[in-house]
Amino acid sequence: MWGILLLLSAAGIVANQLGWLWQFGFWTMVAAVLAVVFLIACLTQRTISTLPFFIAMVYIVLRDLGFVPHVSLWAILIAAGLTSAGIGLLFPQKIPKGVNVVIGSFCDADDEDEDDWDEESEESRSARREKARASVGGIDNNPVISVNFGSISRYIHADRLETVTLSCNFGGMEIYLDQAELSPNGATIHLDCKFGGIDIYVPRHWRINEQISCNLGGVDINKRNLANVTEDSPELTITGIVTCGGVDIWYI
Repeated sequence: MWGILLLLSAAGIVANQLGWLWQFGFWTMVAAVLAVVFLIACLTQRTISTLPFFIAMVYIVLRDLGFVPHVSLWAILIAAGLTSAGIGLLFPQKIPKGVNVVIGSFCDADDEDEDDWDEESEESRSARREKARASVGGIDNNPVISVNFGSISRYIHADRLETVTLSCNFGGMEIYLDQAELSPNGATIHLDCKFGGIDIYVPRHWRINEQISCNLGGVDINKRNLANVTEDSPELTITGIVTCGGVDIWYI
């Protein structure tokens, strides 16, 4: 999707320099390109959470052309963000029955501000893992975890892990998989993250196949502790959608 954005932006800049888009300002042109991108995301990902951003970009274009009343840019973007968040909470992606929903705070990793993994002490990491272990029951090869407006840490135990379903809205989530064994065919994580952050900790010998779609979000894979990974290494596929949030994957 962002590749399309860059191509359209490049075409718009050239067209503007040639005088073909003389009636459009630079930011109007950017808004028009973003409108196309958000519309494509809405159609391809079959999610309505990006629709408010599409409407917002269209409104900005029409505002600059004088067809609608003037509303400040920040007001439009904030309204779009709140609308998207509200839609995401009212109409979430379908999650299998048995979901463990957490509202508020549950098994917080740390009450103080968290440092980056690289700067975190070994004692702090051990304490966070112990708290995560305390929140886990028996073996579950298809766990489903959800958090809204809070934070949660989970230490997953599995002998043939097949799927992990994660939903994080306006919250934080830490998932530890170093005590899980993948099924012979590998495993898949399905995640839906809106206005939140998900940290996933995996064994250093696993092979990661990341297929996450991002809308105003990002995915980062920290390979500092990555061991020698081959084609025969267990494969974990991570799919889903991140909207105004972030997913960090750590090798431990």
